[in-house]
Amino acid sequence: MPRKPSTPNDQSPSFPYETLEAYLAEVRRLLESRGLRPEWVDELLEGDKNYVGKCFAEKASPLAAAFEIFTTEEEANRVPTEEDTRLKIDVSDQARKHLQHLVGLGLWGENVEAVARALIEQSLAAKLETGLLQPSYPIK
Repeated sequence: MPRKPSTPNDQSPSFPYETLEAYLAEVRRLLESRGLRPEWVDELLEGDKNYVGKCFAEKASPLAAAFEIFTTEEEANRVPTEEDTRLKIDVSDQARKHLQHLVGLGLWGENVEAVARALIEQSLAAKLETGLLQPSYPIK
């Protein structure tokens, strides 16, 4: 989980929260207004009680505290995007014309990329059969 800043920079000029409970109630209200279920808000506040306590002690805005808790949880739950492992190659205009002709024949694929993929895979399979390539290589 990413580290939170020591406190939000947004301080209220007048701080109307006399108790930590009143401050927590406002942070809770703000989190629930973002559509979070009450039981999830309870869990978030329990996990961030030291942070919220520090925000209260420094009279930081409950809006800034709630925003920091919400965005930190949102970032932690984001699904990482998969790395694109495709091989991107440039071919000459003549090679592209040949590939386009093969698309027209319809034997290797429905577009230039599919035909190129099929031809590369066929060529690699032929090299495997002749022994020029090994079935597997150590991962470096």
